[in-house]
Amino acid sequence: MKKMLLFFCMIAVFTSCTSAKIDVRSKGVVLKDNTVVHYLEAGQGPALVLVHGLGSSSDVWSEDIGILAKTYRVIAPDLPGYGKSDRPRADYSIDYQAAMLKEFIDAMGESKVAIAGNSMGGWIAAVFTLNNPDKVSHLILVDSAGLHRETYPPVSLNPSTKEELNTLLLALYADPSRVTERMINDQWEYRRDIRATVQATLDSLKTRMPLLDSRLTDIKVPTLIIWGKQDTLIPLEFAGQFAKGIHGSRLVVIDKAGHLPQVEQPGAFCRAVKRFVRSW
Repeated sequence: MKKMLLFFCMIAVFTSCTSAKIDVRSKGVVLKDNTVVHYLEAGQGPALVLVHGLGSSSDVWSEDIGILAKTYRVIAPDLPGYGKSDRPRADYSIDYQAAMLKEFIDAMGESKVAIAGNSMGGWIAAVFTLNNPDKVSHLILVDSAGLHRETYPPVSLNPSTKEELNTLLLALYADPSRVTERMINDQWEYRRDIRATVQATLDSLKTRMPLLDSRLTDIKVPTLIIWGKQDTLIPLEFAGQFAKGIHGSRLVVIDKAGHLPQVEQPGAFCRAVKRFVRSW
C-alpha cells in the first residue's frame, strides 16, 4: 500500500504570487525503510530544498514557495515524524534526520541541490552539507540552531500546556499580534500529535549533540546566513558566529522579523535567496 504513495498526488494547493498562480503539488515518496515522506513541490529549474525546524512542518514555507517556484524547483519535505510524513520508530536525532534527508534528496532524483534550513532545519542542513558536500551547491542557514550556548530562553520547546505553547509562539515572532487564539488552538492540536517526535529529538541531544562550532570551517560550499533581527529564541549574535566561522559566507539581517523571517517577511527573505542562488 505504501509503495503506491510513490505515485500519489493529493489535493493541490494553489499559492498566489502577484498576478501569477503557482501550482503547489502535495506528494509522497517511500524511502528504503518504507518510511513515507510527504513533501510540497512547485516550479521547475535548479532544485531548492527547504527544511523546517523542530515542532514545525513544510507549512512554515507556505508564504515563500509561490515566490521561489518562479525560479527554482522548490521541494519542501515534512521531516520524518512531522506533518503528513510517517512517524517511524527512530531517535529523531540531528544525525538521523540528516541521513533521512540524503535518502529523500536521492529519491527526488537530484544530484545537486541548494538547501535552506530554518532553526533545527538549518542544523540538519549543515550536517547534511558536511557529510555530502558534493550534493550541495548552496547552503542557506535561516536563524539556525547548532552552536554551543551557555543559556537558553525560558520557553519550553515541547510545550505541555497551552500557556507554555503561547509563550513559545510569542518567542517566535517579532510581531506578537500574529499569535492569535486560532493559531494557538491549531498548533496545540498539531503539537500533541508530534510530541513524541520532539521529545525524542530533545532526549537525543542529551547524549549526542553534533555541535557545529568546530566544524564551521569545514563548510566549503557558498553559504548565506539569513537572520531575523528581532529573534529572541536564537539571538542575532549567533548569526555573527556562523558568518565568522564559515569562510566567504554572506549575512543578511531582516528587520521586523523574529525566528521565522520567511514567515514574517517573505518578500525580503525570497529576495535574499534569489540574489544568492543562481542557476548551476
